[in-house]
Amino acid sequence: MKSYMVEEMAGDTPVSHYTVIADTPWQAATVGTKKEVQGRRDEAQWVRVTEESNRAVYKYAFK
Repeated sequence: MKSYMVEEMAGDTPVSHYTVIADTPWQAATVGTKKEVQGRRDEAQWVRVTEESNRAVYKYAFK
């Protein structure tokens, strides 16, 4: 399992953040926000997930 920083975003501004231990960034986004997510396109409310070991960034949106 890896450590991820999960941030709920409003545009470019983080509105909340969580540290989550999970197998995948998708799972971290779901566990951290307690909401179902999908791949992000251009939504204003979205989730940024950063893998803490290599700083890889993943972007999701709420379903």
